[in-house]
Amino acid sequence: MKILYICADFGIPVLGTKGASVHVREMVSALNRAGHSVVLAAPKLQKVLWEKPEEIAGRLLHLPPAPISRETMKCLMEFEDMLGETSPLPGQIRRMLYNKEMSHQLLRHFTTHPPDFIYERAALFSTVGVMVAEALAKPLILELNAPLADEQSLYRGTSLGALAKKTEQFVLSRSEAVLTVSSLLKNYAVSAGAKPTAVHVSPNGVNIQNFQTKTATEETKATWGLGSGPIIGFVGGLRPWHGVMALPKLAEQLNKNHPDLKIVIVGEGPLRMRLQNEFEARGCSKNVLFTGAVSHENVAALIPTFDIAVAPYEKLDHDFYFSPLKLFEYMACGVAVVAAEAGQIGEIITQGRTGLLYAPGETTTFIMHCERLLSDPRLRKEMGQAAAKEVRSNYSWDHNASRVISIFKTLKKQERPS
Repeated sequence: MKILYICADFGIPVLGTKGASVHVREMVSALNRAGHSVVLAAPKLQKVLWEKPEEIAGRLLHLPPAPISRETMKCLMEFEDMLGETSPLPGQIRRMLYNKEMSHQLLRHFTTHPPDFIYERAALFSTVGVMVAEALAKPLILELNAPLADEQSLYRGTSLGALAKKTEQFVLSRSEAVLTVSSLLKNYAVSAGAKPTAVHVSPNGVNIQNFQTKTATEETKATWGLGSGPIIGFVGGLRPWHGVMALPKLAEQLNKNHPDLKIVIVGEGPLRMRLQNEFEARGCSKNVLFTGAVSHENVAALIPTFDIAVAPYEKLDHDFYFSPLKLFEYMACGVAVVAAEAGQIGEIITQGRTGLLYAPGETTTFIMHCERLLSDPRLRKEMGQAAAKEVRSNYSWDHNASRVISIFKTLKKQERPS
């Protein structure tokens, strides 16, 4: 198959380290491993130019915004700055202008030699997939990872909320197939205009070739100065909804029985300074390591050093639509997991067999579960082994790629002769 993969989201540097970037690259890699030819088209490659770009399988088509879009955004930002105001409006206008720019470029490249189908990671205000698919008369398979319009309004604010919602409905209703990362998100997609029979649930996955079950970790521990004590690890963005502010209290409580405990925080984000201050205030600074943003290769090396891996999500004011990438990577490495039972997490983890769950926000239970596992190496090992078996059997990127191809083949069979 020839597949055009579109990621029109300016917030996803496809060669970067954030989770969404990993998701894009892993799907491209899995499709390539299955023998398909993939071209990934995207406007942004890296967030920080000093970072070494991650490698990607297949072909990469970099389509940055045209000068007129950049100039328009700059003018809007200068106008807001003059008024002492800031809003998401400049970025939203850029996204809308980019639809025509990217579509024009893609049609220039693919009209003569079209792909078999279009695969698009849904992005706020993006109609590129619909425009290109309809122009080429090829099916569009849309991947939806969040309720984009609602998420933008809730977490970032929006000047054009009604238009964002309308755009989302437009794209969902015109996609031949929609892949959602969770059952809750499937319900959302249908309510937002997708045909019920067109929506399929496809949770995130893991590259089982890269994320190996716990083996010798001495070299990695030495590299990061982790010592010989127990390690509790977290991977992800340091943002409020990830529940990272529960970690300082966790360290303070567990330090009483485990003075050589190390909390390893792999990732970066706006809460880092606040976290550092909280660890300091609780007298636990010596117990924590912040790695900052690291390559996905380093993430795969660090997770097996963990004795316990945590996903302490907060209680949200809305449904937990998401499919946490960290969860599958923790489990694939055979690490015992303690996680908040939010949304899909309770479907992936079997309580007491492949991990320990607790109600989001119940920090006391979170700490109790971690203490139980620290005190019982045999339980940790058994739980980690069961988790690895579960994920490796059911939640790999190769499974997801196979699902995409199967959906496309079904769409082909449903085509009516003209």
